[in-house]
Amino acid sequence: MPTLSNLIDNRELLEFSQNLSVARSYTGSRLFPDRKTQYIEQEYSRLCENGNLPISATVHAFDSEARIGSRVPFEKVTIEELLIKEKINLTEQVRRITRGLSMSADAVREYVFDDVARMAERVITRVERAKMDAVSKGKFTIKENNLDLEVDYRIPAENFVTSDWDDAGADILGDVRKWRDLAADKGSAPNTAIASDAAVAKIARNAAIQKAIFGSSAVGVLPSLERINALFMDQFGIAIQTDEDRYGDISTADGKVTVKQKRFFPKNAFVLLSTGADGAVGTGLWGVTPEEEEQGGAFDTKRQQQFVTVTTWDTPDPVTTWTKASGLFVPVLPDTNGHVIATIATAGSEG
Repeated sequence: MPTLSNLIDNRELLEFSQNLSVARSYTGSRLFPDRKTQYIEQEYSRLCENGNLPISATVHAFDSEARIGSRVPFEKVTIEELLIKEKINLTEQVRRITRGLSMSADAVREYVFDDVARMAERVITRVERAKMDAVSKGKFTIKENNLDLEVDYRIPAENFVTSDWDDAGADILGDVRKWRDLAADKGSAPNTAIASDAAVAKIARNAAIQKAIFGSSAVGVLPSLERINALFMDQFGIAIQTDEDRYGDISTADGKVTVKQKRFFPKNAFVLLSTGADGAVGTGLWGVTPEEEEQGGAFDTKRQQQFVTVTTWDTPDPVTTWTKASGLFVPVLPDTNGHVIATIATAGSEG
């Protein structure tokens, strides 16, 4: 009788891995489009402060030699991709249950494939957490599986700002203008803000914003996000995008398994950033996992689409079928000068 893992052969797992799209409707998926390379350590160039500004040539007299120009300095940044993986087992007890349900081989095969899809999705979810930590914190700290490390994008210290928007009389327009000018003074022009629904609600309740949108006679009328964005585009050239996506965090205590809801983007953050014409602020770089290397083969077009690698195997005692998904990933954030991270004192922050 074939083992459960043999119900799905390696070719099928490889096809699954190479055809699995990691793009999701998440904010981070839009801000950091995914790209695959064959290297674990990534190197990219980051412009210096004011490096985005156009550089002026000089006027010369006729019959004179042209001045030799200088290149805009840039910084080479080296960053290592993070190994993200998770496995789950189909235990003897689960096998007994499936036999009790009189599941056919095809049904059991589908059950194992569900594990394949679930594990792959968990890797993609962890990737989204890394992307949104880069956006909302300018770094991400990893305290998982005996790892204790920090990836810091070195956003200028003055680009971390605070304000209290809980008061309806807060000078929100003044705050956003100051924060935009912080980036402008470094040669960047923020055109996007990421915020929670709670932050947008505070903007909508702000008396000065209501007056700016509706006039003094309509103070107390709550504007829509569309009206707020029209005002922000007119005043600052900035459009607000909201992020309310959540993920589940599984924990076990006293033998009881619970799932706690967490946010990808904190409630109390308001982040200004400079996106390109494609809406991206950076790149999500994937690499080749050890499991993919074991599969062999050239780094061809199909390999470039293999972001998450899934494998299965059996152990004899106890009889168990394991399913594992893995990915090598790191988000790249090249324009740190145009990134302003504000804490706006929204109560109930999490995530």
